Order: sequence, then C-alpha cells, then structure tokens
Amino acid sequence: MASRLVVAATRNELACHPHFPGGAPRVAVPWALWRTPHAYFLECGPGPALAGAALAWALSQGGFASVLGIGIAGAFPESGLSVGEAVWLAWDSFADLGAENGGEWLDFPDLGLSGLPLENRFRLELPEGASGVGGTTASAVTGTAETAHQRRSRIRADVETMEGAAWALVCQRFGISLSQARGISNLVGLRNRESWKIPEALRALGSLVSDLPVS
Repeated sequence: MASRLVVAATRNELACHPHFPGGAPRVAVPWALWRTPHAYFLECGPGPALAGAALAWALSQGGFASVLGIGIAGAFPESGLSVGEAVWLAWDSFADLGAENGGEWLDFPDLGLSGLPLENRFRLELPEGASGVGGTTASAVTGTAETAHQRRSRIRADVETMEGAAWALVCQRFGISLSQARGISNLVGLRNRESWKIPEALRALGSLVSDLPVS
C-alpha cells in the first residue's frame, strides 16, 4: 500500500504531528527517515537546497502516494494572519530565485533558461473543505521591513518559509501531490527572534493536521 510522506525541516517540527513515532530514525543517512505502519517522516533540514535534495532522495525510493509538508512560517503583516495560528497553503513560490536587472527583478521564468519551471507559482492540494493562503520560499529569509514590503508587493504571498516551493517543485517533477500546513511563529519584517512564538505555532500546527487521515 502506498504511504504518505510527511516532511519538515527539523525534528522539532515533525514532532508536532500526532503520528510522529520519535526515537531513532529507521534511516539516518543521508537524511533521517522514520516509518510507521501508514506514513513515513522525513527531516530535510532548513532551506530550499536541502529541502529539495532530501525530498527527491526520499521520493526516489518509491511507494509514496502523497506528501505533506509541515513547519513554522512567518506571516506578512498585510496578510491579516496572527501569530500562533495555523494555515493551509493553496500555492507556493520562490522569493529570491531569479536575477536583478538594474532596478527590476526577473523571476526565473523570465530568464529564458532551459530546465526551469514555466511559472513561479505551484498549486498545492487542500484538504476537502479547507481554504488556503499563498506562500513564498526564501533562501535568505526576510529581516527588514523594506525587504518584507518588496516581497509582499511583488509576490502577494501571505507567509514566508524556507522549504515549501522546493518541495512543490520536486513533487511536480515526480507527479506526486503535495499539501502544506504551517504554524505562524512570527510576523515577517525586522528580525526579532525573541518575539517568536514557536511553541504556540507548533501546537496550532499539530491540531490542524491531526484531522487528516494517517495514510
């Protein structure tokens, strides 16, 4: 029977899933992978490079029907989202994959290079009856109000993460559906780690995904 693969950047984020088994992983190298009777759990590491490489490695093993990506995220202030809530994503994008061209930004579809996706918006699967927000994925997360304004104005995303679009690109290439859920730990803008609400975000995230079938 094909299984669901649950992926997160860190073990702490995986642990908020009600079916994460904990303990030593079934496989530790090249990435940590746990197995339960109905699902696998993958710790990919933070950032799009690690996220894409780890997920491609896992999916190349075969036997997966779908992927669920989970973790924390920052919310753009204009999104109306609150710290401590959890949301589903309807689409994701890359925030900083492209090129500067003087004073303008060129997204990767505008570069004319072979091998790149045709558009910088990846549709995600939503649970039945759920609504979703827009996401963007950054190699270097936002740390100033100016960058937050630029990215929000250009992409119109509601949340910012470091993995989601990389997961989406890999799933697209493998022909496997991806759902993504995020707990909001902070507002995007001036970096202030002391104000982040990670435990609250993870509790909300665990509650959100607890209603999903295990496989």
